[in-house]
Amino acid sequence: MQQSSALRKVDDYNSAVVTPPSEQEPQFGQRPNPKAKPVTPTVPVVRHVVEERVIRLKTPEETEEEKFASKAPPPLSLYHTDGFKQQVKPLVPTIFNDILSNIFTYLLILALTTLAVFKVYQVQMTRDKTAEYNEVRLYNESLHREWLSLLSDRAALTEYTIIRKNASTNLEMVQPKTEDEVVIDLR
Repeated sequence: MQQSSALRKVDDYNSAVVTPPSEQEPQFGQRPNPKAKPVTPTVPVVRHVVEERVIRLKTPEETEEEKFASKAPPPLSLYHTDGFKQQVKPLVPTIFNDILSNIFTYLLILALTTLAVFKVYQVQMTRDKTAEYNEVRLYNESLHREWLSLLSDRAALTEYTIIRKNASTNLEMVQPKTEDEVVIDLR
């Protein structure tokens, strides 16, 4: 089987004897420095690892309990027909315990729902008030137009010439002459 060059280098490195740096000959581009002091390893190198395992022996009672426990099928529903009696928690207390354990989350959900419903109510009330305001504004505009037309009619009817004309044509009234006028003093 052919090995890659990386594997060959690892094998060569593992098979080669490692010599301390002080005993190695300088390589190309490396010159020994007379001022440098040799480095000695201060930490011992561990070359042997001891593995320890702890084995626990089971008592005969524990092994029999495991036999019965391994034979019981996992529960698929709340009701078991296989003769093993397992304690099934009632649904309502489980729900209450879940609510109490997550009360902060449920309170936040309740607050957000309340705010959302209040916002919908507020928008509907605003729409109703806007519609009512528009109706009142239209009614005020119609009353203002009617008032203006009544003012123009009053101005037209209070003119002296129209009053004189209606009195002479409709009521057949005449203006008395100066000789026929009678002055009464009421003092």
